[in-house]
Amino acid sequence: MPEIGEKLKELRQSKKMTQKTLAEILNVTPQAISKWERNKSQPDLQTLIDLSKCFNITIDEMLGNKRPSFFDGFFSKKRGRDHMGKMAQKLKENTPQNHDNRKKVIIFDKTFSLISDKGLLQTQMLNRKLELLMQENQQKIDVDTYNSNQVDQYGQLADAILLTPTFAYAKDSLEKKFTGTPVIAISKKDYGVLAAEKIYHQLITVLKH
Repeated sequence: MPEIGEKLKELRQSKKMTQKTLAEILNVTPQAISKWERNKSQPDLQTLIDLSKCFNITIDEMLGNKRPSFFDGFFSKKRGRDHMGKMAQKLKENTPQNHDNRKKVIIFDKTFSLISDKGLLQTQMLNRKLELLMQENQQKIDVDTYNSNQVDQYGQLADAILLTPTFAYAKDSLEKKFTGTPVIAISKKDYGVLAAEKIYHQLITVLKH
């Protein structure tokens, strides 16, 4: 990965942000920001995504690439899918549901609003894998993802709730808030390796009861 320290420092200073302020936005330490700017270490892919959203530039610009590349194409398509997904969700919420006893699983992800109201990219990938498993096994179960600040809005619609590791601390409070709704906190290991099949079987088990 190209060195991005100078570019990151330039962007941060252009916004009149301190390293501490940027660290709070990204949920990292100021020391991490300092190391990135001095090219002593480099942010991972998800953090690059967060930075590009924060400074409203593409990842390629962040990396200093002159020509559009994979990242530009990928995230341009992703933004389009996100928009279409939101439109489809609104249509779904305003359309009478079929009486086919479909159930709904909602993943809540703790992210800051500059990224997405549909969670981090890792969470969206997990959502998609679970959807495919539901379809392959002919389960009448829909899976969707929302930011943690949308719990009050969407939690009551869930037949089961999944929490990403960054939001796992809310498990007890959500079980009290949504009595009778199973709440599963995904382990860091399962989340990191996208153990969709394991999580799928956990969901099927709790939804049968």
